[in-house]
Amino acid sequence: MSRQYYYFIAGLPSISLDDNKLVYTPEQFREEAISQLSADDYALIELLHLPEDIQNLLLALYQKKDKTPNPEGLKSQEAWQEYLDYLRQKAENQHLPTPVAFQGLPPFIAQILCPTLIEEELPDLQDLEHKLLSAFYNFTKNHSNEFISAFFELERNIKNILTAINGRNHEIDFAPYLIGEDETVTNLSKSHADDFGLGKEHPLFDQVSRIWEQNNILDRERGYDNLRHKWIDEQNFFEYFNINRILGYYSKVRIINRWIKADADMGKEVFHDTLNKLENSFEFPEDFNIKIKHS
Repeated sequence: MSRQYYYFIAGLPSISLDDNKLVYTPEQFREEAISQLSADDYALIELLHLPEDIQNLLLALYQKKDKTPNPEGLKSQEAWQEYLDYLRQKAENQHLPTPVAFQGLPPFIAQILCPTLIEEELPDLQDLEHKLLSAFYNFTKNHSNEFISAFFELERNIKNILTAINGRNHEIDFAPYLIGEDETVTNLSKSHADDFGLGKEHPLFDQVSRIWEQNNILDRERGYDNLRHKWIDEQNFFEYFNINRILGYYSKVRIINRWIKADADMGKEVFHDTLNKLENSFEFPEDFNIKIKHS
């Protein structure tokens, strides 16, 4: 039976995607949560950031100093360099104990990177990122926490659908960038129908494709986040005082916080960082990059 966090959850203020100010920033929420949650439950908060941390780990591995680390990653570039140094040693000595700072990382990262680090040359960045992300989504698919498994299944499906739609629109072979081996991925990669053979029987495809049809790319991104926001409410409708309610609340805090940062003074240049989440998830070729339309 999961732990119940009555006082913590009862004290959380209501939030909305339309909010222009948050009582808790993501950083402040984590500071509060780490003192309120069990160690295992707090680790789930950190797991929500792992896709961004994987991006930053790869920046450290490939020494991409010209690219800014994703600010939603929790570990510093220095920490990732230390981790890579540890993995290089572990590749030579499998019995080397894992440093405390990295014991919470899922084992698939080391399993993939250790053999890579002892090769004469690093593999193509796109291929390695796809391999790590595929392992990540497989890891979360089989996770014991219901919110984690369902949330990242949603994220994977949204990204795959957008990859297929954008790939077809740009006349690029997108199938290698899809993640997973389920029926949806099969349809997206092989169907020549306008709806990829999914149609209304796949409500998420219908929702995402309708949002994508909007001309204003900022409206599109807000639409995707609104979809996520509503999904969280539906997913947690019968969750009251457990970790799933907290994970959903924190996920909404992160969404709202991104939009608060993307205010009018910062403009589209800042919002491009948000769009990078989609691009960096699959590292498309340069001619596939999503461009912001200037009004």
